[in-house]
Amino acid sequence: MNMVKSDKSNDAAYISTEINRLKQEHMDLKQQLSGFEGTRYLTSSQQLERRELQKRKLYVKDRIHTLSRRVE
Repeated sequence: MNMVKSDKSNDAAYISTEINRLKQEHMDLKQQLSGFEGTRYLTSSQQLERRELQKRKLYVKDRIHTLSRRVE
């Protein structure tokens, strides 16, 4: 008997949903980062937070591109 195992990571509907979730997260991160734009000097904790947000935003963008290629 040949049973096909369902793999969420390859399911097109799951990938599409995940891409949409990541796009929303990317927009949220972009909005959070925009809060630092008007600040001339950032405290060390603000600099750290900004750097962490930038890294997360980049990771999310890379993940969106990776998943998008799987759907094509």
